Amino acid sequence: MDFRKVASELIKLSGGTSNITNVTHCSTRLRFIIKDKSAVDVDAIKKCEGVLGVVFTTDELQMVFGKNVIPVYTEASKLYEAAGNKAGGTVPDEVPAKKASKPEKKNAKSIANNIVGFVSASVTPLIPGLVSGGMLKVFLLLTTLVWPAFKDASAYTLLSQLANVPFYFMPVFVAYGVAKKLGSTPLYAMSVAAALVYPDFIAMLKEGPVTIFMLPVTKVSYSSTLLPALLIGIFACYCEKFLTKIIPGILRTVLVGAGTMTITYIAGVTVLGPLGDLVGGVVVKFFLWASATFGPVAIALLASAMPWLVMTGMHHAVTPFMVQAFADPGYDVFFRPSYILHNMAEGGACLGVALRTKNQEFRAECLSLAFGCIVAGVTEPALYGVNLPLKRPMLGIMAGTATGGIVAGVLGATAYVYGYSTILALPIFQQTMWAMAIAIAVAIVVSALVTAALGFEDRPVKVQK
Repeated sequence: MDFRKVASELIKLSGGTSNITNVTHCSTRLRFIIKDKSAVDVDAIKKCEGVLGVVFTTDELQMVFGKNVIPVYTEASKLYEAAGNKAGGTVPDEVPAKKASKPEKKNAKSIANNIVGFVSASVTPLIPGLVSGGMLKVFLLLTTLVWPAFKDASAYTLLSQLANVPFYFMPVFVAYGVAKKLGSTPLYAMSVAAALVYPDFIAMLKEGPVTIFMLPVTKVSYSSTLLPALLIGIFACYCEKFLTKIIPGILRTVLVGAGTMTITYIAGVTVLGPLGDLVGGVVVKFFLWASATFGPVAIALLASAMPWLVMTGMHHAVTPFMVQAFADPGYDVFFRPSYILHNMAEGGACLGVALRTKNQEFRAECLSLAFGCIVAGVTEPALYGVNLPLKRPMLGIMAGTATGGIVAGVLGATAYVYGYSTILALPIFQQTMWAMAIAIAVAIVVSALVTAALGFEDRPVKVQK
């Protein structure tokens, strides 16, 4: 694959660099933030080499590439930045963005979609750090099981500290994601977020009541929290815009940054931070209540909905609450089990297709994708390449995830560490690892058997000439 050619074509079909405000990626998707949706040729993008699927929610264009996402993103970002550094610069064969379309009418659905899209785009830059930190914790745990003396070594302590960094300093990384999404200066929001986890600030709160300009500072532990930084990032953006508008040009360089940071900090420690912590805690407690009240059924429902959430990109919308659960109460019986079971069921469905198909080449492809889902935790190639196009395997996935979810709930599978959604992450369930292992086995077997039993329109075998 010519990654530069593909990246150039994607930018062109997205309306050109003038129609893109940001280029980023997650583990499997290239993401463009779009100005004018009408300027994007989604059908043509779907036909581009390497594109497994396209999701277009609100102003974020998501193109699924699977294992090829990093090289395509690298070339796309180079072309985008090169064009952005020149007045009227364009990538090869770029077409100008179409005239902006009329703004969409605001309704409950569009507002909800905008909120989900905003949260998803803001959280996306954080995900690789959380996954990396979580998996490093898994590897350290596995090492101590094999070599107990390693836990007393300085190397273990230092690596544990490294693994905790993405979680402890999460507010800083979230603030960066919000600023990039809104197009404001990241350092302002990041500085305020960092002040929330500053050692001296934490020490002051422990000593007794604290005020700032006679306003009470609420005692909250902000490490490993997400929603407070989300609100702070939004506030900092609009504060910066307001100050830029009212401060004379000659003084902007000196006063806009200092003013934005000061005002945002005061609002953050008195209102925004406590509000975000309160909302996050309430939502997490609601999910825990649902899990405790409805038991395994709640996990089964979320798990069976996961393939459709992944298709729309809405699975990132629950990330803030999953992370919040690990911070308080310190474990997760709802989100992480559902995420892992979905990946296992995607792989199981591919195994079911492999069992049923008569096309040997297609069988080998399905086995490879199943391995990717179960061991590597990457599902988009399987979802967009096999299960969704064949339709019936989707029923197998839902059956597998629902059954696995019930088993996980009944046996009490509980995640204590944020890890990746792969079978290699089993140690994050610690003493309930056996329960999750059984649920995973059930999800894979049920999805494979249901998929094979339902059948599908097989791919024809290529005739050798």
